[in-house]
Amino acid sequence: MTKGKFIAIYGINGIGKTTQVEIFVKYLQSRGLNASRLKYPVYNLEPEGPFIYKYLRDPKFRSKNKLTTDELQQKYADNRTRYEKELKKRLNSGEWIIAEDYLGTGIAWGMTWGGDLEYLEKINKKLLKPELSILMHGKRFETAIEKDHRNEMEKDRMQICKNFHLLLAEKYGWKIVDANQKIEKVKKDIINIFNKYIKI
Repeated sequence: MTKGKFIAIYGINGIGKTTQVEIFVKYLQSRGLNASRLKYPVYNLEPEGPFIYKYLRDPKFRSKNKLTTDELQQKYADNRTRYEKELKKRLNSGEWIIAEDYLGTGIAWGMTWGGDLEYLEKINKKLLKPELSILMHGKRFETAIEKDHRNEMEKDRMQICKNFHLLLAEKYGWKIVDANQKIEKVKKDIINIFNKYIKI
C-alpha cells in the first residue's frame, strides 16, 4: 500500500484556511485519493485539547489558569505529539492528511506572545515534518473575528503574527500564496504548487 502524504496549510486567523483546505481536500478526492482535513490543535484529544480550546476562548478560564507563553506552547506541542501515533497510522494506511495549522502555527504564535524561537523549535523538533507546507499570506477577513478569542482581539498582535509567519516561510521553505485573491484563484495557486512539488 502506498503511504499517504502530509501537507500543512498555514496562515493567520481569518485568512480563509478552512475554506481552502476543504476545497483542496475535495480536489485530491477527485484525483482518486483518500484525503482528509485535520485541524490543529486537536481539541477533542485529552488532556491538552479541551484545555487549549477553553484557554483560547474563555477569558474567565484564562484568568484562573494563567500560563506563561512557554507553558502554553508546551501544551500545544504535547497535543501534536499525542496525536502523532494516529497521524502516522493514517498516513501509513494510504490516507492523505491536509493539516489546517500545525507546528509552524505554534512557533509563529509563540513568538508573537514573546516566546523564544530556539525553545519553540526544540519542543517541536521531534514532530513529523510535512512533505509540503503552504502559507496563505495577506490581510485577514474582518468578518471572521471570533469574539473573546485570545489570538483574535488585538489587531497589532495579529499583524506581528502575520509577519512572523512570513519570516518562518522564508526560514523553512514554505510556499506562499496570496490569500486576498478570489477564492477560485487561491484554489488554483494551491493546486499549482501541489502539482509542482508532489507527485501522485
